[in-house]
Amino acid sequence: MKKSLLMLTLLLAPLAMSAQQFAHFSLSDVMQAMPDYRNAFTELQAIGQQYSNDLQAMEEEIRMKIEKYQKEVTDATPANIRERREQEIMQLRERYEQAQQDNTTSFQQQQQQKMEPIQKKILDAVNTVARTGNYVYVIDKSAAQQNNMIINEAVSADVTQKIMDVLGITPEDIAAGKAFVARMQQEAQQQQQQQ
Repeated sequence: MKKSLLMLTLLLAPLAMSAQQFAHFSLSDVMQAMPDYRNAFTELQAIGQQYSNDLQAMEEEIRMKIEKYQKEVTDATPANIRERREQEIMQLRERYEQAQQDNTTSFQQQQQQKMEPIQKKILDAVNTVARTGNYVYVIDKSAAQQNNMIINEAVSADVTQKIMDVLGITPEDIAAGKAFVARMQQEAQQQQQQQ
């Protein structure tokens, strides 16, 4: 009797596993189609550019101070004047380093503040699709690849569009998202060519 129960359990286990449904989606496709994400990304890009411009202005100020020091300070310059000018340059460098740290911290905080609600919306939509579709797992394809996980798409349902539907993403949003990504890629290529 115990042997027959064990055999029955072993035979039914694969059937139970095959009855479970698995799903995958493209987080990047969902995000780029969301107007909220594109707006937040654009705002963050502008903030990052402002921080970069501020740091470049500080770098230029330091460079000019160093050039002025090198032109004006000679062996005949009194030690107290030389020390004062060196101290000014050191203070500028310290301010620059502090600004870098402050900008990084501020940018990370703003990024979290802007992206957290978007991520929550997506997670809620994924949970809704998982519940309504009775999926055991819903996995982001790119996260799976980054973690060396392989998704057999033949037995896993692609629920990207279902998640977009829950989020109210329209075909126009999808097209705008693709255009947005193309523009970002083009800008990145132009910046690389300029460097």
